[in-house]
Amino acid sequence: MSENYNASAGLLLSMQILYEKLKEREIPVSLLPPSEEPCLTGIQFYTGQQDLSRAFLYLADCKTLSAHPFLLPDGFLAVAGEPEKGTFHASCSLLIFPDAMSLPEIFNTLQQIFACFALLERKLNDILNRDGSLYDITVAALEHFHNPVFIHDEYFHILACPRHFEGALNFTYNEQTKRYMQDLNTINFFRTSPAYKKTLSTIGGQFWDSDFNNDRCIYVNLWMNGSYRGRFIISEMETPLTRGQLYIASYFAEIIKLALLRRNDTGDDERHPLEKLIIDTISGTETDRLDISRKLEILGWEEEDRYLCGIISFESTDVTKLSVYSICNEIEERIQACHACYYKGHIYLLVNLSKSRVTPQDLRMKMSYIIREGLLRMGVSFPFHGFSTLPIHLKQAQIALSYSQMERVPHWYNEFQDYVLKYWLLEGTGEFTKESIAPDTLHQLLHYDKEHGTELYETLKTYLMNERNSTLTAQLLKINRSTLPHRLNRITQLTGANLDDFMTRLYLMMGFYILDYI
Repeated sequence: MSENYNASAGLLLSMQILYEKLKEREIPVSLLPPSEEPCLTGIQFYTGQQDLSRAFLYLADCKTLSAHPFLLPDGFLAVAGEPEKGTFHASCSLLIFPDAMSLPEIFNTLQQIFACFALLERKLNDILNRDGSLYDITVAALEHFHNPVFIHDEYFHILACPRHFEGALNFTYNEQTKRYMQDLNTINFFRTSPAYKKTLSTIGGQFWDSDFNNDRCIYVNLWMNGSYRGRFIISEMETPLTRGQLYIASYFAEIIKLALLRRNDTGDDERHPLEKLIIDTISGTETDRLDISRKLEILGWEEEDRYLCGIISFESTDVTKLSVYSICNEIEERIQACHACYYKGHIYLLVNLSKSRVTPQDLRMKMSYIIREGLLRMGVSFPFHGFSTLPIHLKQAQIALSYSQMERVPHWYNEFQDYVLKYWLLEGTGEFTKESIAPDTLHQLLHYDKEHGTELYETLKTYLMNERNSTLTAQLLKINRSTLPHRLNRITQLTGANLDDFMTRLYLMMGFYILDYI
């Protein structure tokens, strides 16, 4: 299995998983052709209805299919008896049951399997909701897989192992770290084995047939923020491992990653260095400047780096803690030098634009899939220099979010610049400084002029103050008239400002006024 498991989608089943569970019950069922795609949420009877979905497994007998062929491309069908060709789409995956089994009997059996996995998903969500440990997760894995399970970090320290099996797991105690770890012989083999090194780049559940001790296992690498952080392992000791378990193992690995990310089961003394700073800012708690400097230093960030912050709300109330944390994790994996955290019903994110090299336009593109698929809405601040102004810019993100909600705009991504003029006219500058209320376009030009010795800020100001009269502007700036279009073109390239838009010009003029004359 090479795909990443999307935890926010929940625990979905595949035809392969259903087939394996039916075989465990000694039901003589066939699967044609094999399908390992996890997308099934439940089962429905097929009676010829038109509104079909690939999220469901449909159950029918051959008589119904003859009268109403099942034509859903790449659909999933359970049939009592051998169906005739042409009564179902050629791309469908079929579970074929003996015709001696009644439809109610087949339905009840399949429904019990779906219910079992729904119970497993609820159990793991409950562990996360009550801040359970990695040990609790591995206990649930042991009960499900009926084989030894454990988690180790990137240094082979054992993070959780619910039960030792005789002859299966060889751990030693490390006096320096005060932790159990895999035995030295195994570690030395892994470090020198080319076959093992290849496994360090895989994603999702994988089989591993060891050439060291003939053991067989399923492993899933734990990737967090692009870094390898260890493994979840299921050893084949008591029951045979199956292909369907690769996907279920990936699901468990995602739960483990969320527990590691949010509750710091790796043994560190605190969560992400920024999390408390962001939460303190939101709650209005005064933050020590030395503490800020220390935590930024840990990340390799600087106070005067260029930042941008955002706030995400949930348009749907059906958001579990699992999906919230998986969204945070996905944001951090997609955007470098970014931290996302959940607090009191919202997700807050802070991006270091200086370190990530991502532009505000790139951020919109990277966030588009996460936000739209998750039915979320986001408010985004102006970019800003200086971490100490985070409270002001979080306020900007909150205004962008709340104004878009009040106006019921269909946009999922809302920038402060879209609402700042309306806010300014309705509420004045409020608690904002003149620097934070002025257009980011002007800050970009001032910064560019300082870095390159140009006069783009003064050029734009003169151009707008003189009603975009090119001849008069060139005379006042004492430049050749042919030079002005080049400067204006450079301004629009740098800032993206649409100088033909009346509201944009009004906001820019108000910005010049507040920066230069107030």
